[in-house]
Amino acid sequence: MGTYPELDYFKWAKYMDIVSWDNYPSMDTPLSFTSMSHDLMRGLKSGQPFMLMEQTPSQQNWQAYNGLKRPGVMRLWSYQAVAHGADTVMFFQLRRSIGACEKYHGAVIEHVGHEHTRVFRECAELGKELQLLGDQVMNSRARNRVAIIFDWDNRWALELSSGPSVALNYVDEVHKYYDALYQLNIGTDIVSVDEDLTAYDVVIAPVMYMVKPGFAKRIEEFVGNGGTFVSTFFSGIVNENDLVTLGGYPGELRNVLGIWAEEIDALYPGQSNHIRMTEEVGSLHGSYSCGILCDIIHAEHAEVLAEYGDDFYRGTPVLTRNHYGQGKAYYVASSPEQAFLQGLLEQLCTEQGIQPLLHTPSGVEVSERVKGDKSYLFILNHNEDERSFDIGATPNRELLTGRFISNEVHLAGRDVLILERSSFV
Repeated sequence: MGTYPELDYFKWAKYMDIVSWDNYPSMDTPLSFTSMSHDLMRGLKSGQPFMLMEQTPSQQNWQAYNGLKRPGVMRLWSYQAVAHGADTVMFFQLRRSIGACEKYHGAVIEHVGHEHTRVFRECAELGKELQLLGDQVMNSRARNRVAIIFDWDNRWALELSSGPSVALNYVDEVHKYYDALYQLNIGTDIVSVDEDLTAYDVVIAPVMYMVKPGFAKRIEEFVGNGGTFVSTFFSGIVNENDLVTLGGYPGELRNVLGIWAEEIDALYPGQSNHIRMTEEVGSLHGSYSCGILCDIIHAEHAEVLAEYGDDFYRGTPVLTRNHYGQGKAYYVASSPEQAFLQGLLEQLCTEQGIQPLLHTPSGVEVSERVKGDKSYLFILNHNEDERSFDIGATPNRELLTGRFISNEVHLAGRDVLILERSSFV
């Protein structure tokens, strides 16, 4: 169930042949959070496709406000799951229950008992499309070069800790970095702390409070071999037993990051500090807001790229870069606004030769799956109305219609394109 807090799915998945999950976002859940949840499920078994086992055809019954999925949304969200690695599209439930707590949970067949409903028609039409699609994209995989590390043990230790701030939420911090990449149309894998990192060029470990045995060494090897590593405030504090690593924060990560965090300031609700750029990093310049926690750090070997703009630690580093071997390690000492993260990650990806899958307007999501010599580009317009964008001059076959399209495309609201391309594009 996505980021469900009580179970470590990475540990569980080792004993499972297939991962399946139940996708029940609220109507106000950020689109990028649903995508992140799909990618987390895909990452449980190192990129193996998963099953979308449950979703509602229309509405849920157990949330505070159970709005209907508007026309086209069920189809759109089904393809969003497929775009991120699902090899099945399934529903709960076939018929609406007549009693108990799920009698108002949506179903393919409503209480009226016949097929003459909007929901049934939408499910039937999607079924026909999936039958035409056949097995063309089944068992295809992502080929992302950016990974975000997600660790349930780290989450539990961080959130059960007495301090420094009740506002610190591990999943929210992970999502901030994921969302920045999502808005750039840069594909991202969500991986465990044990994952082999050699396939990646950029690895991000937000709020890596707990550093398990061997992790720091693997990060040093990754960066030394040319990788880009990003970590954040409140990282490297404790070991796998939640005991503080003595000798200065960020503990075992201090060597690769090249900084020492002397103190950690917790900001109250409504309080903020500022990130003031001391040099341009890609499109980043000027000042950006930050909050929740502020590590007060010293640059030991690292370069200072930005400083705090307020309070008694004004002028101390807040963004650093450490050259380590052939690679670079960045430390973000506070929780910044999204414009900062998007600009920073865009630059780090550019430096590693990682480009967006496409440049699209806001609300148009792009994801890729690869199978053999074919790449399948999923383009999903989450907006209610049409959006236009350029897909390039090379004609590509659109799988749902069979037509070849190129150059400027006009995609209707809540519509989907699946482009078949050479995997070497």
